[in-house]
Amino acid sequence: MTEKKCAFAVAVAMSVIMLSGCSDENASAISRTEEATAQAYVAALNARDVNALTRLAPAGYEGIEAEAREIIKAEGGRGLKIKDVQVSHDFGEDVASAHVSATDSRSKPFSANIQMSLEKDKWVVALGYAPEFNDTDKSSSSTDK
Repeated sequence: MTEKKCAFAVAVAMSVIMLSGCSDENASAISRTEEATAQAYVAALNARDVNALTRLAPAGYEGIEAEAREIIKAEGGRGLKIKDVQVSHDFGEDVASAHVSATDSRSKPFSANIQMSLEKDKWVVALGYAPEFNDTDKSSSSTDK
């Protein structure tokens, strides 16, 4: 084996060892950050893309498409250019609020607070509502008699 091939083989072996040591860290890595989710939200608005907006919502929630249509109708197609995204975690590490500052195609300011939660390995936008719990034997309030 030539000296170059030997050095290459050692480098590959070291890379494999280093990467295998990081596999536990990468397994819990976030596939879509809060900032990336906010940017995808604005991109969906700009494209007036209801489907793109619904893909940012939590899996299994109801009313997502209707809410996405309302948001697109109110804020879509403005040619927003993001100036800043500020993320805060006021209610724990699995809940975030992203404040987006932008300007539209007419240089008018735009800002939005996007509520998010961590779902498995990605941040999702709070759209729709959780499926209803259907238990007719239990009261919805502790004050009901």
